[in-house]
Amino acid sequence: MNNFFSKLYEVLFRSGTFSDDLYQEGLYSQLGFIALFSAGLLAVFFYYILNRPSFSRWYHWLVIMGVCFVINYILGVIIPRSRFSSLNISYGSEYWVFALFNGIIACLFFTVVSFTIRWWSRNCKGTPIPN
Repeated sequence: MNNFFSKLYEVLFRSGTFSDDLYQEGLYSQLGFIALFSAGLLAVFFYYILNRPSFSRWYHWLVIMGVCFVINYILGVIIPRSRFSSLNISYGSEYWVFALFNGIIACLFFTVVSFTIRWWSRNCKGTPIPN
């Protein structure tokens, strides 16, 4: 799975030794699964737990997507930085740029999961785009 996620991430962001170290440490698959799981969990939360007519507008969906982005952005900085600092490897802005793309990929996952599961929601099946 590290190969799959590394190809997905490196389409958007590739930074030499930083990307090589992410691959060698297996962080692509770890962060990819976290992004996929959090996107799925937040989509299920929006479509089946919130599931209120008053919370079924496109901007409400966008707020949940923003939460998904923020969670994965923060984890995209914390997880690689802690792993690399334990290995005495230091990088600068690569953490922040990678975290940006980690958040974007999580938002893409959220969109795909949303359009997959929205049809079975009682009140939010038209969100973000009406049927």
